[in-house]
Amino acid sequence: MGKSLGILVLLVIVAETLNATGQTFFKKTANVLEGPLSSTLGSALGFFSKVLRSPWIWLGLSSMGLGLVFWLSALSRADLSLVYPIGSIHYLLVMLFARVFLKEKMDFHKILGTLLVIFGIVLIAQS
Repeated sequence: MGKSLGILVLLVIVAETLNATGQTFFKKTANVLEGPLSSTLGSALGFFSKVLRSPWIWLGLSSMGLGLVFWLSALSRADLSLVYPIGSIHYLLVMLFARVFLKEKMDFHKILGTLLVIFGIVLIAQS
């Protein structure tokens, strides 16, 4: 692996790790909310107020914002058609973080489906 490709892969892995971390924080926010957004103005304002007061939402936004910086750095070094397939590691990271940090169950079908999506992205990138 060339030095520039190694740096590119590292940038994408850091970006996608930060994005997966942000998604995990968003799910932690959703887990503490009492209900979905409602059609009444009072309920909607209450929902948004709870979201904005959650430290998890701010950690998620910060994490994803930092991930965007690394993603843009990767994009500045290579074509999107190369960078994006490398970013498919995001699917594995989200699944791993959901299992480890959120205690979600992973069965054979979820794991196989995720691997097939990643494999499909890599195949498309090769064409």
